[in-house]
Amino acid sequence: MYREYSLEKQGKEHGLIQVNPDPVIRGQEAWGHLKKSLADWFAVAEALHHGQHLAMLEARTNKPVGARFQAIMGEWLRTTGFHEIDKGVRSRLLDCLKHRAEIGGWHKTLPANKRQRLAHPNAVWRAWRKSTLSGRATVTARPSPTAKYKDEIARLENENHVLRRAGDDLFTATDTAIDIARLLADRLLRVTPSKARQILELLPELYAERLAETPHDKARPHTRTKRRTVEDFQRDLAARKAGAGTN
Repeated sequence: MYREYSLEKQGKEHGLIQVNPDPVIRGQEAWGHLKKSLADWFAVAEALHHGQHLAMLEARTNKPVGARFQAIMGEWLRTTGFHEIDKGVRSRLLDCLKHRAEIGGWHKTLPANKRQRLAHPNAVWRAWRKSTLSGRATVTARPSPTAKYKDEIARLENENHVLRRAGDDLFTATDTAIDIARLLADRLLRVTPSKARQILELLPELYAERLAETPHDKARPHTRTKRRTVEDFQRDLAARKAGAGTN
């Protein structure tokens, strides 16, 4: 339908040209102008954004990436004729569209002669970024290799700290031996079998070292006092009576 559309098919109502509601057709009209204004370029950008949205729906993705999306988008571009636009220009058009209000307001402040000259998306994007703080703020500077290295070190240190804290809470003194053994076995599954065997071989020696470093009274297991039964009490009472009788 987009290939067959022509300006002659638009009628006039009360002397005014009807604005077609289809963003793709409006974009095709703007792209066909020999001398394009900023408004024409934004019309093309709207058409590209609409086509991108349709391709994402067809590809069942929420991001404009992937082989299926690229294939569908490429076919849409060829069908509508927008494939004639340079890929870099298409990308810059979508960038400008994201900041249409800011760029439009900035463009209106320019002298008339400069507004007429400054319409191509590449030139508009560069000039807007250069002359406005908001434009520069939209482009985040890429971190240097040193900054990336420092960030990675900080992330690993934080991760190690979290793991150490988690290790302190693996089990408590009230847990049963079998529960603790199962927990340790689960942790050992995260390493290679050879490393797990090494850990199990080192464990008795390390435990003995820690035990020797611990104060004797703390290391000694606390023995529970045996609870007296009724029979014990009766035996003690009988023994006292027997002793009193002999006296």
